[in-house]
Amino acid sequence: MSPFKPVFHDARQHGIVVGVALPGTAEPVPDPVLERLHPAEQAYARTLRGFRQPEWVGARIAAREALRILGAPPVAVLNDDRGAPRLDGADPGVALSLAHKRDLAIALVARSGHGSIGVDLEDLQPERSGVATRVLTARELGAVESLPPERRWTAIVVRFSIKEAIYKALAPTLGRYIAFDEAEVDPTPDGLARVTLHLARGEPTPAISARYAWLHGRVLSTVRARWA
Repeated sequence: MSPFKPVFHDARQHGIVVGVALPGTAEPVPDPVLERLHPAEQAYARTLRGFRQPEWVGARIAAREALRILGAPPVAVLNDDRGAPRLDGADPGVALSLAHKRDLAIALVARSGHGSIGVDLEDLQPERSGVATRVLTARELGAVESLPPERRWTAIVVRFSIKEAIYKALAPTLGRYIAFDEAEVDPTPDGLARVTLHLARGEPTPAISARYAWLHGRVLSTVRARWA
């Protein structure tokens, strides 16, 4: 796959998903690639070092392609004060979420009238079983432990990925960090998941729609949150 080129795009229930290949190295992003960005994105990207630069740039290229497919203008995607992507000067009717690994960046865009959105991408390997007690509630741990041993790690990763996407969908409205124990996730074999929220500060609870899919040894999760 050629670095910084779109490798797939898809229309899913929660919006348009675009994937862009990354080089998987910490080498500086070539000038011809940077010049494809909005001037404000270029200026910020040139301040970044190491893996952060290609990952940030690739995510912006993915966002631009997803916005094009959605029919939205190609505006700058910068960062808010929590480091989340912010559409600079865009039509407020557009929602965006980004995710990346060393060799792949993902953008999810949708019309915000349908709700806020979140996307996450997680590797299935290597196994890191210690993560379970950090991200799962006691009830979720019980559900995982009831599974055959060969299915437990995948069940943990799916829940973890969906919770990361939930955080991205909720944080812009709630304006705070959402802890792992504020959401319980029950995946089903058809790629859906039931989500129960236990918001610690008693905020209004949105309706949550969550989905996950397999992507070349990874879990890709998308979430939409709708407030009444």
